[in-house]
Amino acid sequence: MNSRILATVAIVATLVSSGTQRASADIGDAIAGGIIGGIIVGAINDRNGTRRTAPHREPSAPSAARQMARSIQTALNHFRFNVGAVDGVLGRQSRAGIRQYQAYLSFPATGELSEFERQVLLTAYERAALGGPQVTQVTATHPNGIRGLLDTVRDEMLGVSRQPVVEAAAPAAPPAPVAAAPAVPNFFAGQSSATTVSLASRCNRVALVTSANGGFTNLDTMTDPVFALNEQFCLARGYAIAEGETLVAQVPGATAQGVAQQCAGLEPLLQPYVAALSLQPRNAVLQEVAQFVLNSGMSPTDLAGTARICLSSGYLSDNMTVAIGSAMVLVALGESAYGELPGHHLMQGIGAAQRPDLAQDWFTNALATQSAGPTEVAFRPGPDGRNELILAAARAANGPAVSPIAPAAPAPGTVNSK
Repeated sequence: MNSRILATVAIVATLVSSGTQRASADIGDAIAGGIIGGIIVGAINDRNGTRRTAPHREPSAPSAARQMARSIQTALNHFRFNVGAVDGVLGRQSRAGIRQYQAYLSFPATGELSEFERQVLLTAYERAALGGPQVTQVTATHPNGIRGLLDTVRDEMLGVSRQPVVEAAAPAAPPAPVAAAPAVPNFFAGQSSATTVSLASRCNRVALVTSANGGFTNLDTMTDPVFALNEQFCLARGYAIAEGETLVAQVPGATAQGVAQQCAGLEPLLQPYVAALSLQPRNAVLQEVAQFVLNSGMSPTDLAGTARICLSSGYLSDNMTVAIGSAMVLVALGESAYGELPGHHLMQGIGAAQRPDLAQDWFTNALATQSAGPTEVAFRPGPDGRNELILAAARAANGPAVSPIAPAAPAPGTVNSK
């Protein structure tokens, strides 16, 4: 099978320098990275975009060979053979990762890839990047998880069938009849309201009403807390989209379509955490997301920048799994302000089951500690007292039994991106 090397998309990842202020850096020739089937590996060699001359700099490899090396490093990182930064240089750490990969598939552990071994690695990586039901099934059922794709591709290329051989057996006496449990019919399979509601359409309608009302609802004018939350939800969505588009615009050669296609590869990886959002308390969900972050093999800086881009892409394409999952990754990285977004999704039942009770904790942790002043508001522009408005509206929408909100500590297991 011929392999096709995926073109990588360079991303810029600039961390929040404080809880609400972000610094931007020019992208130079030294930024390299790519979205890899749900795991993005980036290397930022020069944050300011300036060239530096090292006294003993290693000569650059030809661009084609360097690109191939990057593809190999990217694939090895994706399958958890950690080789560190994707720099296009197959050094000591990369050779060690190659040997681990070779040993896993029972190839000679030489540290040098044969053409067949390279084909298996890159074809499996490409398939993982594209995603789909087969990838999800292999990942979920194989004892080695995502690495099971390597076994599958190797066997396909060798023409090895994995179908079990069933030996003929003598006819057995029919078993005694057992009453079957009644099947539960599902009249809405594949049509869950949590996934079919279009947030883009919702926000278009909300914008029309806001315009007719002469502006956003504030604490003094609020009569409908649910609509007030809808306004702020759509405001935050618009801010997240604009932030991601700004980052993508700085990436040479990047297109919205290409980014959307690669961010969509995150969906099967993020789906379990998004599903847990409607079932488990905030801290329990974030502990699982934090484990995902730690296992990604990426630096917090690269993962945070990627999450912002995919958050924007998810909202633009109405892919709620990618949007919600990206927001939760940012919260797990220590950027608690983005926890407002899962709160809105739970409150409105968009992309998640409607759980106002669970939404309250997300709002509390995202906003209650940021009410010191207007510069600490997570998503702007918006009305003065935006955080207080959201907290008051959430309490009102959730019923009078909700206790007053107090600042809370970050969830256990979160990873600080600063």
